Amino acid sequence: MRIPDAFFPLVNRVIKLLLRSPLHGLMSGNVMVIHFRGRKTRRQRSTPVRYLRENDGTLFCLTGRETGWWPNFLEPAAVQLRLGGRLVAATAHALPGDEERKTAALRRMLERFPSDAPYHGIKLRRGQAPTAEQYREGVARDVLVTFQIQGEEK
Repeated sequence: MRIPDAFFPLVNRVIKLLLRSPLHGLMSGNVMVIHFRGRKTRRQRSTPVRYLRENDGTLFCLTGRETGWWPNFLEPAAVQLRLGGRLVAATAHALPGDEERKTAALRRMLERFPSDAPYHGIKLRRGQAPTAEQYREGVARDVLVTFQIQGEEK
């Protein structure tokens, strides 16, 4: 079940508080907070996202094109991530057009978190796998954002 959009500001505030607390372990294995400065306003912003780690150590998330934060990373940009209970420096890069990588990322994300399908525009019945068409539609609405943690080997 998808959380109604009107509740996201409250849910995001609660998630940010939880990830800064000693209880961060309840979520920090797959949710992080991105801290960054807006490219136009230069204001400090932050947003929690579900993430997965690639074999090379790169982290990634998928977000809807309608969200306002990912255009800050059309060019690689420095960010801080609240990851595993601590702040780490990273470089973020949004890849809105890389269909092949987005498809692979969406497949991995939904294999690990099938209940996230509605956030990618995919409606499934319990136990049902997405069709190729549903993946195409999900990929068309999503943006892949990658994060390379500073100081980690590739």
